[in-house]
Amino acid sequence: MSAEWIDGSEREEWDADANAAWREKWAPRCPMGNHQRSATLVGYLEREPGRLQLRAVIRVGTEGDCDVIVEEDEDTVHVRVLLCWPDSVDHWNDREYVNCGVHAYLDSPLDGRKVIWVDGEVELPLFVPDW
Repeated sequence: MSAEWIDGSEREEWDADANAAWREKWAPRCPMGNHQRSATLVGYLEREPGRLQLRAVIRVGTEGDCDVIVEEDEDTVHVRVLLCWPDSVDHWNDREYVNCGVHAYLDSPLDGRKVIWVDGEVELPLFVPDW
């Protein structure tokens, strides 16, 4: 089934079962019961073969990485980082964002595979530190 976005392009609509399956895989609940959001990812770097560092935009004063979800195939590595935080006024007032490294271990080295951020199906650029 498909529907139309405001700009006229088509988008896929999922039934309840497909939505539940996606949420189970890509949006598991925080084990501590905290609020969660998907991190904005701005790049990646393979620190060593099989160790992927994702660059996430995070409110360093009040948020932490809750879960890193990875799905690998021959050509791509799909990734999603979930951030969590305790419910507090401090979190909502925190406007200091930092480009922070979050690590994931792969079944095998990248070897030219593309790294895809699940939110938006965006290919992530290679992150090159400026130090």
